[in-house]
Amino acid sequence: MHIPNNTRENILEPEFLSDIDSWHGHIPFAFEIIRNTKPKRFVELGTHKGDSYLSFCQAVEHFQTGTKCCSVDTWQGDEHAGSDAELYGTDIYETLSAYHNEKYSTFSTLMQMTFDEALSHFSEGSIDLLHIDGLHTYEAVKHDFETWLPKMSTQGVVLFHDIEVRYSDFGVWQLWDELLKQYPGFGFTHSYGLGVLAVGDETPEWINEIASLSPDLLETWKKKYEFYGRAILSHSYQRQIEYFKRLLEQKDVEISALKEQLENVSDELSQKQKELVIAQMTVNRRDTRLTALTAQIEDIGKQYAFAQQASQE
Repeated sequence: MHIPNNTRENILEPEFLSDIDSWHGHIPFAFEIIRNTKPKRFVELGTHKGDSYLSFCQAVEHFQTGTKCCSVDTWQGDEHAGSDAELYGTDIYETLSAYHNEKYSTFSTLMQMTFDEALSHFSEGSIDLLHIDGLHTYEAVKHDFETWLPKMSTQGVVLFHDIEVRYSDFGVWQLWDELLKQYPGFGFTHSYGLGVLAVGDETPEWINEIASLSPDLLETWKKKYEFYGRAILSHSYQRQIEYFKRLLEQKDVEISALKEQLENVSDELSQKQKELVIAQMTVNRRDTRLTALTAQIEDIGKQYAFAQQASQE
């Protein structure tokens, strides 16, 4: 059994990378599974900023596979992905939608709804490739798999992200272990893990070849994708480093401006303090003069009263 070809020349360079890098290591495999299986319909459950989904779309466009793509997400977050405005919300969706619509709207659709709400939009047996990356509890991912399984075609393949995450209440790994007893498949351990499960009766030949490899050959084959994935991660990290460098430079400029403003305010404060001292001295002098004048007036008043009394006598 030969190792399915995945040379460097076949690996595209991703056009879109956000600051969320948890899926970046699997982008080369996303390119290759589209190129080699040419699914008629691809659906992703859980898209967030779009790193995985846009990679699939890029491959569909580049390899001209004719795949119809659909992304399903509320873009409101969950207990695992978070729900802060910086992570989810209107801005995240609008940014993704603007990029997506300009490049891929001819064959791809973003569906802003829950996974269960989206079910009615797909007929049974209509999906060849499904990527599940929503809430990662055992109950949630099992529900997603079981409710979407009838929608899978005879060539159906399901991808599960985070099969290597075993902390907190993440439970994809548990479901993955159970499903491997029922269906053929294989998994990657890097970038939080990605499971590839053949659920159809007519598994694509490329997937069959990989699943049929001996353990040693399979590990060798997966290591190549891990290598390519880490190259993308390295590029992603470099971009993030450059971003933070620019951010720090911007903050340095802002700090310098604030320091200059502070110095100006300090100079103004010092000048105001000097003016206040002068004003206080002036007030003190006037107070002293006023006190003296008041004493003089009182003395004149007494002299006048004395003179009046003397003239009456």
